[in-house]
Amino acid sequence: MNTEQLRQSLIRNREHSTELSKESLIDTERHKWNSYLDFSNTHSDRIRLSLTEYVYNLVQDQNRVLFHLTTTYKPYQDRIYTQNDIDVFFKNFYVKYLLPQVLGTKNIHTVHMKSIQPITFTFTDEHLQSFHGDRLHHHSILCVHQDTLDFFRKLPEENPIPTNLEHTKKICTSHIRECEPMRLLYSSKMLNRYPDYLTFPDKFHREHRH
Repeated sequence: MNTEQLRQSLIRNREHSTELSKESLIDTERHKWNSYLDFSNTHSDRIRLSLTEYVYNLVQDQNRVLFHLTTTYKPYQDRIYTQNDIDVFFKNFYVKYLLPQVLGTKNIHTVHMKSIQPITFTFTDEHLQSFHGDRLHHHSILCVHQDTLDFFRKLPEENPIPTNLEHTKKICTSHIRECEPMRLLYSSKMLNRYPDYLTFPDKFHREHRH
């Protein structure tokens, strides 16, 4: 074996060792995720596991950082809102307020801006008891690109979203903090009851759900 062949062999061995190491790590994580779900094999839990592994890979492969955002909403005076109601609230807030703030522009649909915006999953949850009509709320996992990480790390954990602006006035409270991939399992705990979740950019949602 000549010098060049030896060099190529060493490179292949190193790459193979790296792949084995990555597989070992994700197998360990998978066991933790399955244990969290008591090794359930329901359809909704399989989706939750798949999404958790997806965000885990975003962290490993793209160096994205995860944040858990919780948003509650001001109640209607005459009725209790539905999942569709709060989904509309969130989409207006996220697309018309948050993304322009994060990206520093309202022109958020260019190829570059889409590439650096968070990949976000938003799940409906409900309080066990409701005294003010605010039973339904959202948990979101934001997979944040390194180019926008400073924006999120500068946000206060408690109520980072102003509630008196045109596209945020439906929000009652908010909370954000960095998290690990397994936090998606908690955020999606009501997926069996509320199977329709939001994703941004929404093109990913259409591709992933099938």
